[in-house]
Amino acid sequence: MRFGVLCNGNQFQQWQLEAVRLLISDGHTCELLIKNANQFKQPTLREKIRNYPYFKLLYRIWYRYGMKPESKKMVDISAEYAGLREILCATTRRKGISEYFSEKDIELIKEYNLDFILRFGFGILKGEILNSAKYGVWSYHHDDDRKYRGVPTGFWEIMFNDPVNAAILQRLTEKIDSGTILYKAYFGTINHSWQANLNNLLSASTEWPLQVCRKIETGDTGFLAEVNSSDTALYKLPGNLKMLRFLTKVSVNKMIFHFRDLFLTEKWNVGLLNTSVENLVKQGSYIIPEPKWLNIQNRKQVYHADSFGLQIDGHYHVLCEEYDYKIAKGVLVSLLIDADSGNILKKTKALETEYHLAYPYFFKFENQAWCVPESSESGDLSLYRYNPQNGKLVFEQILIHKLQAVDPSLFFYDGIWWLFFTDRTSTNERLHIWYSETLKGTYVPHANNPVKTNISSSRPAGNPFILNGSLFRPAQDCSVRSGRRITINRIITLSTTQFDEEEYSILSPAKGSEYGDGMHTFCATGDLIIVDGKREQFIWQAFAGKLSIKLNRLLKIIR
Repeated sequence: MRFGVLCNGNQFQQWQLEAVRLLISDGHTCELLIKNANQFKQPTLREKIRNYPYFKLLYRIWYRYGMKPESKKMVDISAEYAGLREILCATTRRKGISEYFSEKDIELIKEYNLDFILRFGFGILKGEILNSAKYGVWSYHHDDDRKYRGVPTGFWEIMFNDPVNAAILQRLTEKIDSGTILYKAYFGTINHSWQANLNNLLSASTEWPLQVCRKIETGDTGFLAEVNSSDTALYKLPGNLKMLRFLTKVSVNKMIFHFRDLFLTEKWNVGLLNTSVENLVKQGSYIIPEPKWLNIQNRKQVYHADSFGLQIDGHYHVLCEEYDYKIAKGVLVSLLIDADSGNILKKTKALETEYHLAYPYFFKFENQAWCVPESSESGDLSLYRYNPQNGKLVFEQILIHKLQAVDPSLFFYDGIWWLFFTDRTSTNERLHIWYSETLKGTYVPHANNPVKTNISSSRPAGNPFILNGSLFRPAQDCSVRSGRRITINRIITLSTTQFDEEEYSILSPAKGSEYGDGMHTFCATGDLIIVDGKREQFIWQAFAGKLSIKLNRLLKIIR
């Protein structure tokens, strides 16, 4: 596709330049830089002093000197795009802030037959410029358009204790904040650092223009006809009192973050629900019944999580992670469970390697039990056979080399093996899909990875299942913290070029439960559902390890 860029000169922010680079590296062509030639009347020094917004002084000082996100670092593009065609355009202002291009400049831009224009410069655009490319002008808004219109970016989510920070790429229309949503993503709000929160939003959005191009090229264009409309309150830059409240809130959040990180440690356990998905899963949000928690003999610094199970020869075989805070490493264990009583008959160390293991995704194929565990530290994704006689996992082969897949979930559907996972760089938010025609065959990435970015429903949380003729996929809701609860998604479209799913139900543990502080796996096998649950408590070994890390970081800063 052919595109142009609206900019204010040769200086791009780092994240903006990366968005352009990704488009070009994928074969799209940047045909034109539309540079801002505006020379609006500048106020005199006397006018500046007289009209300066002193009631926003604290915000201006903090934003100028205290906010240095890496993604906003300015980069000169003169050398990299020296031969690129460019035009200088001066706009006129109407109704105070809206900017209009001249007819001459619009005709000149149209001569380039652009598919779209990225807006990285100028102000609020109105008029025919919005129709000067086939798919219009694309612009970012790094907040949830349904909640926070206006400025500053990534600020009000922290101010109002919102655990989720959304962002959009939209096609602009004449009406502000009522364009076509091209891409929308949801991130966890980093409430103890505005700089980190803003940096996360900007850096994670660089792929979106490329992903929209891929959707258009594969014929997935239905979203282009949808018109968004938002009439929420318009937020403005905070005054001094509000900014003081904000800085106080961030400081308190930072103390709470470090306190929780040091003194509250996750203690997980495996639980059994004697029911089926048909009886348990229904649309809406609700509390699950109290599971039968397994009495796995272990030390205080050891937990068991990421539980999967299969029924083999009249017994339930459960695979789960066994993590020891003392050595900061996980191994996989197998549990032989009595089908009637739910008691553990035998516990076996199923697999241990030199690197950390977790999430032993467990499934049957051709009368054989298989496992694809998370082994992202190794850099490879491997397939293992399960031996039900001794509870051991036997290496079969590497499925994909150099893939740091987190919580890999592999299942057969509609004649294809589908592999869902999040990547190690964004474990809770960015969902990826790979696929193959055979279990051991060559796996290739989906045409539009990552297919989804949502802190509340991306990261896999168990085996997909069929219910009432539809395919459902459990996912982790990590919006408040990792492993908060389970979201059940109903998959609407799944092909090698397209993917779409919708939230169907949310499963939460009871607050009074023995392990009621969270859950992050949901595995259905027959009339048994295997889950895990956590409680937060103080564990000395975890505290010592985290304290050592924090002290080392502090020493590096001092030095």
